[in-house]
Amino acid sequence: MIITGLKKSKRGNILIYADEKYFASIPDEVFIKQGFRVGGYIDEKILSVALTDISDYKAKERALNLLSFRAHSKKELEQKLKQKSFDESSARQAVEKMSELGLLNDFEFAKSLANELIFRKFYSGSRVKYELSKKGIDKNIVDVILEEMDFDEFEIAKKFVQKKCQNILNLDEKIKKRLISSLQRLGYSWDVIKNVVDIET
Repeated sequence: MIITGLKKSKRGNILIYADEKYFASIPDEVFIKQGFRVGGYIDEKILSVALTDISDYKAKERALNLLSFRAHSKKELEQKLKQKSFDESSARQAVEKMSELGLLNDFEFAKSLANELIFRKFYSGSRVKYELSKKGIDKNIVDVILEEMDFDEFEIAKKFVQKKCQNILNLDEKIKKRLISSLQRLGYSWDVIKNVVDIET
């Protein structure tokens, strides 16, 4: 088939007409890369190659969209792209492109998230490690970040209890049980919990 016409759509794509009939809609970036032109030859095989480029292009667009809402780790972003039906190759290329653009940085992402989990959500160090590992952050990065933060788990747990209770020095047994369960979910050790909640052992 011979390309007999090219037209820009309202969405910015290039509409390709072959043998006077509509053939395909191609993103501008892919159109330029493939070098399509009026009078050029095109068939399903050539279009198949272009479709791979289209998938890569759309994956990058989706990645930019996701990052516009909040920061992501590399693994987290790749997984989300796969959930959006992009294949592994397109998802990985998009992640690499975002890294090249400086939009992905696992260390800075993990540092920011760890700070939020500890000082706003009162998570323990072990729970923070677990949450960051789920995001695909390397263990060595996590260890460095937690060491640099140099926080006191007892004080963080104490602040959590103070937020939940007005009188931390006079807790009844029912409230103590609730606090113990909450602190356990936050990942605190029994030694920290019993000292914060003032449990007699």
